[in-house]
Amino acid sequence: MSASKISMGQYLWKRLASIGIEHVFGVPGDFNLALLDEIYKVPQLTWLGTCNELNGAYAADGYARIKGHPAALLTTYGVGELSAMNGVGGAYAEHAGMVHLVGMTARPIQKMRALIHHTLEPGSDHGIYVGMSEPIRNTHTVLWDDAIMAEEIDRVIVAGVKTRLPVFIYIPVDVAGVQLDATRLETPLNTAVKNDSTVEEEVVKASLEAIQSAKNPIVLADVLTIRHGGRDLARELVDLTNYQSFSTPLSKGIIDEGHPSYGGVFNGTVSFPGVADAVHGSDLVLNLGPLLSDSNTGGFTRDIKDENLVFLGHEFCQVKGKKFENTHFLPVLRRLVEELRKDPKAYGLPRTQAQQKIEPPILNNSKSGQIVQSYTWQRLGKFLKPNDIVLAESGTAQFGMPDALFPENVRYITQIFWSSIGYTVGATLGALVAQKELKLPGRVVLIVGEGSLQMTVQEIGSYIRFGFHPIIFVINNNGYSIERAINGPKQQYNEVSMLWDHQKMLEFFGARKETGIESKSYKVEKIEEMEKVLEDREFADGTNIRLCEIVMDQFDYPWRLDGQLVVARAKAKALAASFEVKP
Repeated sequence: MSASKISMGQYLWKRLASIGIEHVFGVPGDFNLALLDEIYKVPQLTWLGTCNELNGAYAADGYARIKGHPAALLTTYGVGELSAMNGVGGAYAEHAGMVHLVGMTARPIQKMRALIHHTLEPGSDHGIYVGMSEPIRNTHTVLWDDAIMAEEIDRVIVAGVKTRLPVFIYIPVDVAGVQLDATRLETPLNTAVKNDSTVEEEVVKASLEAIQSAKNPIVLADVLTIRHGGRDLARELVDLTNYQSFSTPLSKGIIDEGHPSYGGVFNGTVSFPGVADAVHGSDLVLNLGPLLSDSNTGGFTRDIKDENLVFLGHEFCQVKGKKFENTHFLPVLRRLVEELRKDPKAYGLPRTQAQQKIEPPILNNSKSGQIVQSYTWQRLGKFLKPNDIVLAESGTAQFGMPDALFPENVRYITQIFWSSIGYTVGATLGALVAQKELKLPGRVVLIVGEGSLQMTVQEIGSYIRFGFHPIIFVINNNGYSIERAINGPKQQYNEVSMLWDHQKMLEFFGARKETGIESKSYKVEKIEEMEKVLEDREFADGTNIRLCEIVMDQFDYPWRLDGQLVVARAKAKALAASFEVKP
């Protein structure tokens, strides 16, 4: 082989490594094994097999959220790629980028339309599954033509980095060894997000003028700020301006919650007292990276008028009603911070806080009795330490954790928009891997309901297999409590198996005396019991895997869940009335 040539497989793996990827998640299958063989020739990468493809997609999602760049997921043809689609869909919805690599049948076999395993019927087009992923990807390529393979690999990876959306590379099994031009690897991929300079200048100028004239400005930093690499810029903006600042349910933790200007989690009218009034009453809302879904806006009860809004989004920016299409917020935010840093006095910065700091109410300071929702979430907040990574599962946890006050530099993962139950169990694996790669201090804390856990529980075995030590809280409320709150509180369909013994789960998955892997599990039903566990240094130090099963009543719901359902039902009733057929 010429020194200027390299196999397609190695070229692809080296390009993925060049954007910061160090681990590749997925499941081996006969149509991706030749490609997998090539990964062992690229020392920058490590293969990490998951228990199934869905969990692999969840792990890739969690990894991307902590690493701050797309992850890599590898599946096989048909059965593998389709199993992963729900997880990839969630990554698309919430901008957790990933490069999904899919092994396919060989090109000659595709031309024959052979009735090979994982196809559907005689004469099937072997590319039929490519179309199924179209709604959940930004772009894709099928590596068919040797002459443009390298170019296509580069194009798709760059798109994935810039958009933070999933992209797909379909790889026929016979192309892993195709020889490509190795000299291309000497030119780094250009992944910088850039806007039209004239339009960007206008957005920055208009935004600075709005800042200069505002009497009561605030910063509302949302989740896409984090996904698109603007977290540190948002924090610097708050430090420079000292504007009252708010997060959302999805972006909680983007601003340190001990910051003097921090006002709390804004979720429309479903917020702590004073929060919605402060946001809705501001004459200038600097809204960074918005994701305006129902559960991230209090059931669409956000009420910010265009004339008071600087909307910095990933597809467009808007300043006081004037819209700038195809303008990405990241370069704009960077320019704004640079200008404010250069001459803060010209903009009256830092601003003296005119408003009284909004203090979150203490919901329940009980010292004894049954464990209830109103006690649990703020108490778990006190258990957290600086630099922890916290994952809150879809269900009561994601509606409860906004009540908690986080210590500094906590990274928070929840999926309140896509809301696929079981997501966090797989995502925790990805977060653990990312934490190890980045050498981050702090613990990884998973909070998951017993119903969601049953969806994806196998990946707890992967935590143990790969030597990770998360702290796991299992919220055992006897079924799908979030669904009970929505409909059918006593219906049989909201029940799950209660025969599982969570106290033996870690041992079953491998953390037991015979394997030499230490673990310890606890079960608490009373506040006194929970306090004892949370204060136990052995439980809290994070040196070994730990589990605490928290038992709560099945009809006890977080107040934010109740509040949002009140809003949703009122809106549904009004909408239904508007569609009534008049006689």
